[in-house]
Amino acid sequence: MRLDVRGKLFLVSVLLVLSVVLVAGGYLEGQIREWAHGRAQAELLAQARVGRVALAYDTAPADAVADELGAASGTRVTIIDRSGKVLGDSELAASELATVESHDDRPEVVDAVAHGEGRAVRYSATLGTDMMYIAVPFTAGAVSGTLRVARPLEEMDAAVRRLRIALGIAGLLSLAGAVVLSGLASHFLARTLRTLVADARRAVEGEEPRQPSETPDEPGLAGSLNRMAAELESTVGMLAAERSRFEAVLESMAEGVVAVDQAQQLTLINRAALGLLSLSIEHGGSTLAERIPIPALLELVQRALAGQPERREFETRTTPPRQVLAYASPLRNQQGAVVVMHDVTEIRRLERVRRDFVANVSHELRTPVSIIRANAETLLDGAIEKPEIARRFLDAQLRSADRLAALVADLLEISRIEAGTYEMSPDEIELEPIVAHTIDEVERLAQEKHIEITSSVAEDMTVWADEQALEQVLLNLIDNAVKYTPAEGKIRVRAARRGDMVRIEVEDNGPGIEPRHRARVFERFYRVDKGRSREVGGTGLGLAIVKHLAEAMKGQVGVEPAEPHGSIFWLTLPAASD
Repeated sequence: MRLDVRGKLFLVSVLLVLSVVLVAGGYLEGQIREWAHGRAQAELLAQARVGRVALAYDTAPADAVADELGAASGTRVTIIDRSGKVLGDSELAASELATVESHDDRPEVVDAVAHGEGRAVRYSATLGTDMMYIAVPFTAGAVSGTLRVARPLEEMDAAVRRLRIALGIAGLLSLAGAVVLSGLASHFLARTLRTLVADARRAVEGEEPRQPSETPDEPGLAGSLNRMAAELESTVGMLAAERSRFEAVLESMAEGVVAVDQAQQLTLINRAALGLLSLSIEHGGSTLAERIPIPALLELVQRALAGQPERREFETRTTPPRQVLAYASPLRNQQGAVVVMHDVTEIRRLERVRRDFVANVSHELRTPVSIIRANAETLLDGAIEKPEIARRFLDAQLRSADRLAALVADLLEISRIEAGTYEMSPDEIELEPIVAHTIDEVERLAQEKHIEITSSVAEDMTVWADEQALEQVLLNLIDNAVKYTPAEGKIRVRAARRGDMVRIEVEDNGPGIEPRHRARVFERFYRVDKGRSREVGGTGLGLAIVKHLAEAMKGQVGVEPAEPHGSIFWLTLPAASD
């Protein structure tokens, strides 16, 4: 059944009154029940204290005292000694006390002993009803323990039920009065609305404009409603368009934006800030300190709220941490602040790499250049006239020049790889011939140190790689193994298929690499033992070139400890398809 305007207004009024009556009734019932419980607890506590005083002066048996106190107060009185044994109970005969279990674990008794007063509301198995308990400690001569006073909750429940009936009757009377009043009000209001609707319908149907009908007590109502609706619609449309443009600009920004009010409650977070700080979308009602507990950011926002724009750089607590440059400024109306955050992690990393690279290259170049300069000065000072001495200095110069040439060549090589200009021609490559050729390249150095190199690479093992790059990678790995393996050592080269990849391993029984160095051995110029590295030669770029070439061939490299000692440098490459 469809209701007209008058019926809907009447129904809404009735439902509103009924809701108010129900909510008010429920609230009053809860308040009165709480008041009744509090009143009952206060009375029981007073009776318990009076009973404690009576115990101190009454020399009669405990059960007799409990019976007298229970009869006088209309409550159940229980006297419990320190061990939890029931000495007297107003609801039990003296002969029944021996069968009562220990009360030392009752909540009210435990609280009374610990805090001087105990309270509990629970079901009594002895009386079979819900009871309210109050317990206090007592001392009567040589006897000490706990005096407990209890009362059934039935009386309070009965009072609450009577109150509920009274509230129901009052609510029905109020509802009846409200029904009458709302009926009259809806009648008069519906008549006015029907007149307005009729005027609007005539205007829509194209009839001649006429003066809107008005009642004497509502002058200009129709015109005011029309103007207000038109202005409201226009304002809402403008605000919606502005908000859409603002959100589009905000979400398209690469910088993170966070806005807070004067209480540092979050009012706005764009998508870039959520990603930068690893936050969820929900932020309503939370403060900046709760969602983003970064002290530097909080101090920055506090200064902005005080009217002092400031810029600061800090590190996030995400995994991995990010380096953020933030600029905070107060809003024009001084009702908050806005923070714009730039992710400068990559910029700082590149700056650190550049500084390390310059420092390392300068250090690596300084030694051979110093040797060449010193030898040249010595030769010019007269050593050139002594052939046996001059030859030694010239040999040192040649070795330093070779080292400089190798360093420059490796620098050019790694720069080509990183720049993507290294020409790769991947193809199906048989692995065993390349391993055998690489072993032949280092065989002379291995024989000088009496190092045995063995290969267990299958003849049919194939990989998808660039032949020249693969040979350079294997040469660097095996050559390093020979250099750092002591005399009489052993080196093993093996390969195995693992799914779609082939894993190549170069294992030695040298001194090994400590765990703290393994993650960095593939960095440029990183040396585990600088003294040992200078002794065996090398530019410090070999393993860095290995890593870049492996990644360029869609593979990976790593290092693991060997048992019982030594290292395993491994390389994975895509297996050639069948």
